[in-house]
Amino acid sequence: MSTTPEPQTGSLVVGDPEQRRRTLAASVSGTVIEWYDFTLYGLAAALVFGPLYFPDAGALGGVLASLATFAVGLGARPIGGLIFAHYGDRIGRKPTMFLVLMVMGVSTTLIGLLPTAETIGIWAAVILVVLRLLQGAGAGAEFAGAITMVTEVTGNRGRAYAASLPGAAIYVGTGGATLVFTLVTLMPEEAFLAWGWRIPFLASAAMVLVAAYLRWRVEETPAFRKLEQNDSVQSAPVLEVLRNNRRSVLLGMGVFVLIIPWAYAMQVFVLSYVTNTLEVPKGTALTGLIIAEFLAIPVILACGRLADRVGRRPVMLFGAAFCLLFAMPMFWMLDSGSGVLIAVAMTLGICVSQGCTSGPAGAMLADLFPARSRWSGIALSREIPAAVVGGTAPLVATALVAWGGGSPVGVAVYLMVLSLVGLVAIVALPETLERTTRPAPTAAADASVPSRRS
Repeated sequence: MSTTPEPQTGSLVVGDPEQRRRTLAASVSGTVIEWYDFTLYGLAAALVFGPLYFPDAGALGGVLASLATFAVGLGARPIGGLIFAHYGDRIGRKPTMFLVLMVMGVSTTLIGLLPTAETIGIWAAVILVVLRLLQGAGAGAEFAGAITMVTEVTGNRGRAYAASLPGAAIYVGTGGATLVFTLVTLMPEEAFLAWGWRIPFLASAAMVLVAAYLRWRVEETPAFRKLEQNDSVQSAPVLEVLRNNRRSVLLGMGVFVLIIPWAYAMQVFVLSYVTNTLEVPKGTALTGLIIAEFLAIPVILACGRLADRVGRRPVMLFGAAFCLLFAMPMFWMLDSGSGVLIAVAMTLGICVSQGCTSGPAGAMLADLFPARSRWSGIALSREIPAAVVGGTAPLVATALVAWGGGSPVGVAVYLMVLSLVGLVAIVALPETLERTTRPAPTAAADASVPSRRS
């Protein structure tokens, strides 16, 4: 394993305030769309896609099949994430982020237009999987790219807060998607299944146009321009990360083994569990989820501020420890069937697991990887766990409940194991707050490793 010292990102060159505001808005808007799209798919997979696209699989089989297509999208995330990250580190952040947005937006809109199995038979499921793969490939690069851009236009102080903005944008997207989906579920059941569920997917097209305009107006980040000026753009940034930053990648993966499964377990599995297994009304479950998602926004931003004051590790350690201890009591609260306790369980599960981790983790990874391979390093750390234990979390959890005869104990133990992995990784990571607040070398030092651009 390489003994090369970890780089400091205090060396980032920060652009003018107006461009910083534009970059933050453009990055956040894309993250909103990413998670609006992904949440819509998860909600539809839990509540709609089974009977519409897998009608011959039976009730449980249809849910499992639709959740499997959800997992397929997460499987595509590391592939798309690494492909787009390669070009983001080679040709620039701006053009790559624009392309990522187009891939995500078009695939989501087409899902809203896709005929059902009743109309085109098995091809409906096949096309759904293909569109889900494209959606996942685009989404796999979005968050890493957003973290890269916002941290590269932010000064030495305040980088965890800047990184928390995409983290908070996640819940603007998820909360917005859940709210819109909840509203269309108020339609008569027949109309909802026939065409009402398509409305939120088609609405994504308008959001993409706004985000595309914002991304078109931003300039390339100062850090990447400095790399170009010094002829230090890497020809193979992923390989450069694996040569010099393997430990950071592995520990980053460990952190996201905690973060991502908790997010998808709360937003997809818990919704399916309380409505299908506990037979709680859909409106009650969706209301609890909406409350949790919108409350997560200020919590994530507050944790970003706190991580800039006391350090990334203390905030993240609290979040990991809470998840480890809360997994079992959470299911006691859900199993009560009380709408209030369900909302509280969802709120605590989402706000603490994501609030204490997403912003600080993004800033920490941006601090650890040099500009020449930053996007690739963050994508490697995040998207491989997203595929292996993130997208599969709702499917695994549903299977564990079925295996346990309706008992959620297996799911609680599963989440506790993942939380323990994250806790160990956070303990092993270095604190990066000090290196971003002390004087650092010039940006040229961050880009000083010779490379060949081809």
